[in-house]
Amino acid sequence: MRLFWLIPVLLVVALCGYPLLLRSAPAASTQDQPVILETGGVVQVSGAPLACRVIVPNGVKTLDCRVAGSLAGSYGTLMTARRLQVVRFRNVRVAKVVFVATQHGGFRVCR
Repeated sequence: MRLFWLIPVLLVVALCGYPLLLRSAPAASTQDQPVILETGGVVQVSGAPLACRVIVPNGVKTLDCRVAGSLAGSYGTLMTARRLQVVRFRNVRVAKVVFVATQHGGFRVCR
C-alpha cells in the first residue's frame, strides 16, 4: 500500500517541532551560538545515525542529510534556501525524488 500522504504529514510534524529543538533548556547547554558549516562541512547528530553535509550542486549551497549505514531503501533530504526534496535511495548511487516543496510555497508528492 502506498503511503505517500504520510510524507507531507511527517514533514509538517517535523517542521512544527523544529523550533522546539532550537530552544535550549535552562542551563542545559553552554553553547548559545549556532554551528556554521562551510562547503564540505559535516555535522553529525550525537547518539543517532544521522548526518548532514553542505554540498554545492550547480552552484547552489545545499544541505544534504541522510542516515548512516546502507542507503538502499532509506530516505534523505536536500534543502536549499528555496527548495526541499525528499529522496528514497534505490542503491548507493541512485535515488528517486519522492517529495518536493518550495520554502513558503507549495509542495508536490512525486510518484
